[in-house]
Amino acid sequence: DLNDNINSSSSSSSSNTVPLPSACPCPLSEEEMTEAKKIFDYALEMNTSGQGNNIGSYGTQSNKTWDELCTYLHNQVCKGSDWDEVPESMKPWIELRNAISVGRSDWKYDEAQLLYHYTKDPNILRRELKRIQCIEMKNESESK
Repeated sequence: DLNDNINSSSSSSSSNTVPLPSACPCPLSEEEMTEAKKIFDYALEMNTSGQGNNIGSYGTQSNKTWDELCTYLHNQVCKGSDWDEVPESMKPWIELRNAISVGRSDWKYDEAQLLYHYTKDPNILRRELKRIQCIEMKNESESK
C-alpha cells in the first residue's frame, strides 16, 4: 500500500537523492549591487545614528521587538503629500528602491503610490481621488 511505499522509499532515500539545481544567477550588475549597498548602508546609518531622528526614523524604535517594529512602521502616518514633507530618514529607502533596475520599468510605484507607501498620508489618497474624478469628468464631457 501507499504507506509501505513511502516508508520503504524514505529508508533508502539517501542513496536516491536528487541533486540540487544550480543557483540562479544574480540579475543585478556588479555596479548596481555596489551602488545599492552604498545606499543601503547610508539608509541604515541615517536611521540608527540619530541623523534621521525625526518622525519616521526607524532608529528611534530600535528598542522594539520585530513584531512591534513592523506594527509601528505599518501604522506610522506622517505628512508627505509632496517630497519636501517626507522625513529625511525615509528618503534613502526610496532611493534604494530606485537603484535597482530589475522590474523598475514594469513594476515601479508611481509618485503618488510611492509617497503613500512611505507616509500613509491620507491627503495623497484624497488628491488622487480628485485627480481620477477630474479625468473621468473630462472623458465624459468629451464623449458627449
